[in-house]
Amino acid sequence: MDTESSTETKNAGEIARRTLQDLAREKKPPTPFHYARFYARHAGLHSDGLLEKMFDLVEIFSHLDEDDWTGKQVEELRRFLPRTIFLAETGVDSEMDRILDETISRNRVLSQEIRHRKQEINQTVNQLNEIITQAHLLINQTSVRLEKSLERFNTVKSLEEAKPIFLDIVQQSKTLLDRFRTIGEEFQEAHKLLMSSSIEASLDPLTGTLNRRGFQKRIGSSVGLDIVLLIFDLDHFKQLNDRQGHHQGDLVLKRIAGLVNGLLAGSNAVFSRWGGDEFLVLFSRKNLEEIVAVAEEIRTRIEKEGLGVSSETEPSDQGMTISIGLSAGHLDSEEHFDRFYNLADQALYLAKKEGRNRTRAIHQEDAR
Repeated sequence: MDTESSTETKNAGEIARRTLQDLAREKKPPTPFHYARFYARHAGLHSDGLLEKMFDLVEIFSHLDEDDWTGKQVEELRRFLPRTIFLAETGVDSEMDRILDETISRNRVLSQEIRHRKQEINQTVNQLNEIITQAHLLINQTSVRLEKSLERFNTVKSLEEAKPIFLDIVQQSKTLLDRFRTIGEEFQEAHKLLMSSSIEASLDPLTGTLNRRGFQKRIGSSVGLDIVLLIFDLDHFKQLNDRQGHHQGDLVLKRIAGLVNGLLAGSNAVFSRWGGDEFLVLFSRKNLEEIVAVAEEIRTRIEKEGLGVSSETEPSDQGMTISIGLSAGHLDSEEHFDRFYNLADQALYLAKKEGRNRTRAIHQEDAR
């Protein structure tokens, strides 16, 4: 064996050792898929980011419902992964990189929303079952009581004896009717909840993030916790639309949503396009200082992208930037969320007033 072959074998052995250590540390089963992903990372095969993104996509798809179509797509991606490292030589890697970014961003949100909706639907179905069980139990109990009252009624010998029994039957019937009305209202409410659990109704069709409705449905899970609310919007976005058209503006919004989704991956953050060029991110169990750092990472990353720059823009135009407002504190109730929104909006206004492309924060305790 020559020196070069010996070195390659040694390097391969070291990469394999580090791969197994990482699998154990991150508690991943040593399946071929996980092993290939970690091995490629240590071998430097992810240098262009394309292979890593394809691994991300396979993992996201794997978390979705395992229907036939999804299974086939995952299998095709797994077959294609080993050949991905040769794409740089074909000239299509940059375009594929862009497409993968958008696909991963959309499917990551979709995967999270499906899991969230499954829990919501299961809870609602359980609630419906409980309501139906209560109705059956109520019918049975009232039927037994009415039968006994009727038996007594059939044995009476005078009107005076019959009167209290008759009144009791009337009262039991009234109680049954009132309870059924309540059950009916509860059933209708649960049914509405079940029908509104549409995933599509909670997602923004342009960016693939949660829309305002989807975001509002998530607020309840943060009640009773310390939260940080982040609001950002695009600086001079109207001028971009006026200069380059709404199509270019839409592309910028999609790109920014994808970048932010990528930076938030693995966190418990709830990300939403609130409307127009305004986005919200809700963090639970986080402190303000920690999220200020995250906000600055988002802001500087978007600034470096140079989004919105074209051949028609001025040479001095460095591209799209964002301004960020933050609010923090303890969320006592869903109604209390408006207070956080208003404070974050005030902080955003300060960022705009001070020159844009910056982050400002207000803690609820400082605003009293």
